[in-house]
Amino acid sequence: MFLCCVKGMVLLDVREIVQKFDAMLAEGRVSEAGRWLEEAAEECRKNGDYASCVTVFNELEGFWRAAGSKEKSFAAAQTALALLESAGLEGGADYAAALLNYATAKAAFGCAGEALELFRRTEAIYDAQLEEGDYRFASLYNNMAQSLLRMGNSSEAASYFNKSLALLEHKEDTESEKATCRVNISFCFMAEKRFDEARSSLEDAENIFSSVPNDPHISSMLAARGQLEYLLGNYKTSADYYERAALSTEKKFGKSGRVYVTLCRNCAKAYEAAGNFEKAELMSQTARDAEAAEKRHI
Repeated sequence: MFLCCVKGMVLLDVREIVQKFDAMLAEGRVSEAGRWLEEAAEECRKNGDYASCVTVFNELEGFWRAAGSKEKSFAAAQTALALLESAGLEGGADYAAALLNYATAKAAFGCAGEALELFRRTEAIYDAQLEEGDYRFASLYNNMAQSLLRMGNSSEAASYFNKSLALLEHKEDTESEKATCRVNISFCFMAEKRFDEARSSLEDAENIFSSVPNDPHISSMLAARGQLEYLLGNYKTSADYYERAALSTEKKFGKSGRVYVTLCRNCAKAYEAAGNFEKAELMSQTARDAEAAEKRHI
């Protein structure tokens, strides 16, 4: 059990730190949650509790990635890796996990080539450290596929998405991951203009998500439906899906973050294409307000 002290409190289990952070996010206290995690990281570092420090910095990477702060997300990932390297743990499973986080951050901010290189480094460690069929390969393959898709290689991306899904099918309590993987596969179909297959994949995802109605990844399914309907010229339906995706994201993370801003802008674009210029301007203004608020808080 890893313990560290936060703001004069008695020693806390790092799991309690993460649980409190998650609770703050669930309550919509996004800025406070970020400050809490940063303070926890600093206290863990001061106390020399580097194991807990790695955990907290990995959490911080994800937080800043969701908030759209590239520099802070990269810095958190690099700090976690440096701590593991200083402890002589380069090449181990924990190092692979930190590499995976860094790669995910790179991918999220459009650095697909750099991300893929980091994913392949992670894969090499997994091949050496993990048994064939280990659950962690599923997440890795999914992330590698996303980078390949962003680089325009939809065929190879689909292959990795399907490898991920094949591993998930044999695991219990992975409904969210299975649904998300089907959402991702739909993007490959869309890239190849196989729209009927894209719709089928998204309908499968929606059916799975119905069993986990509060899952935060539902917004990605709604956004994918928005993209599909836009490509098909169904602009009003597209706007409806994008708006639902934005509302779902808002409930989880508040009116902030790169993802929320992008969803609002896509919604505005769809409304404009549908001829509803009033709603288009409203969603554009929402995106501008969210972007301005994010700059004030970060």
